[in-house]
Amino acid sequence: MEPIVRQYEIQTREISWSWRKKIALFFAISCFAFGFRWIVDNSLHWERRSTLWALIMAVALGAVFAFRPENRWFPTGGSLTIGDDFIEGRTQYNGFTFKKRMSRERVKSILENKRGLYVMDRGEFASRMLGFVFIPATMPEYQQIRSELTRWIPIKVKS
Repeated sequence: MEPIVRQYEIQTREISWSWRKKIALFFAISCFAFGFRWIVDNSLHWERRSTLWALIMAVALGAVFAFRPENRWFPTGGSLTIGDDFIEGRTQYNGFTFKKRMSRERVKSILENKRGLYVMDRGEFASRMLGFVFIPATMPEYQQIRSELTRWIPIKVKS
């Protein structure tokens, strides 16, 4: 008998911030950068550059972070592959592809919250640091995938 392998595409949602939010983020980052620079210079007794130079650097930093295209901040897509004895998630981000594959025996826990399922092969903290497979709740096949994974291990619901 040939193993069954199913592959699903994960579509990312479009995130667009209003100009009001971008400007608020710009001012918040600029003020933080200017204040942080001032505190570090004073506390470490460093030679101060001119206030105008510090202000220009803070404004440049705020502009880079606030007005950068949103698709550069978040993953741009991915795929999910489920077989009889493994699960694999691939995430594309800024031209790189990150892959996490784990066998059925290595799955330690599956957590579910309002965003989706987290399939982990370590404890919760270690999985956050070293990787896990995420299945978003917005996928059309979410219930089918959830029922398949329920046969592997019980799902813990977290609010």
